[in-house]
Amino acid sequence: MITKLTNVSLINDNLQANNKQQVFEELAQMLLDDQRINNKQAFLDDIQTRESQSITSMDGIAYPHAKSQAVTEPAIAVGVKREGIDYGDEDGIKPTVFFMIASPDNGADHHIYVLQELFGKFSDEFIQDIHNAKDQQQILDILINS
Repeated sequence: MITKLTNVSLINDNLQANNKQQVFEELAQMLLDDQRINNKQAFLDDIQTRESQSITSMDGIAYPHAKSQAVTEPAIAVGVKREGIDYGDEDGIKPTVFFMIASPDNGADHHIYVLQELFGKFSDEFIQDIHNAKDQQQILDILINS
């Protein structure tokens, strides 16, 4: 499923963000630029609403997600910030890899299947492989082949 939802233009291997909100902004901009959402602020509002229910991060990986009317096509934006971002996690581990999952508001709960697929990949080795990737294409290959 991941192969249908992301591409190299939806991967940033060097996020400039210094905080959680800036990560959301950068990833949402990528979704907008790739025409996967049609209203960045509406999508960010939906991300924040979901995030207020519970933190979407564990073991160094964050997975902010939302169903939103702003989503025109389901997608995953991927970002990497090797030094990590304070995400407010209870475990104190700063996420370094971010998967923003955009789901249409009226669509199936495909984000649940995406999360299940991603969770199956999560490991220290997976994170290290992404950190060691040379470019967006290599990250995409890791996502598809791991």
